[in-house]
Amino acid sequence: MKAFLLALCCLLAASASGQTITSIRVANSGCVYTVGTSTEPCPIGPGMVLHVYGSGFGMIGGGVGLCDCPDMTTTHWSNTQVTGIVGQVTGLPSSIVLETWGGGFSNPVPYYALAPLITEIDVGSCSYIPNRSKKLCAVSVGQAITIHGNYFGPPQGQVATCDCPAATIQSWDTGWPVNASPYDNTIVAIANTVECGSSISVDASYLWSNPVPYTTCAAP
Repeated sequence: MKAFLLALCCLLAASASGQTITSIRVANSGCVYTVGTSTEPCPIGPGMVLHVYGSGFGMIGGGVGLCDCPDMTTTHWSNTQVTGIVGQVTGLPSSIVLETWGGGFSNPVPYYALAPLITEIDVGSCSYIPNRSKKLCAVSVGQAITIHGNYFGPPQGQVATCDCPAATIQSWDTGWPVNASPYDNTIVAIANTVECGSSISVDASYLWSNPVPYTTCAAP
């Protein structure tokens, strides 16, 4: 209901003040969504470069929101085009809304939020790649886990090793401040609790990643 009311308010504001998004383009994937024509929303994840096209944006920068969170980092703003780097996304229903410097809102444009994706974990000398490795990595309390993957975004999430207190984050994608990227992100976390038969997951933008299994039994 909250999302519906927000979308309705945005539509009313757009009709009154003239801020209109006509299309968006995601530079990393080449996906284009044209308002009134496209039927499939573009997939968008943290670190992706987003171009927003339309009219009535004004010459003084405002903001572009993809969720109830900080706006994306704007790198270009003109009356007809805004470009920026996505920081956070949100699950369904997901929409992009442009707010001008004067407080006007555009029409909402739907998108599909990409959840974090773990591609590999390293624990000591052990490496585990989901759906490829045959041998699980052993994790013990106090051990460092290096997590590689995509769409982790800026430092604002958590790492779970079970249904228990979150792992302690030692570092979260340290390259983000100078080179934000949707790919090849890295998190280092210290396990506070481990459980037999459990898995490691990343929570970013309030979206959970794929679970990656581990073992609590040391290698013989």
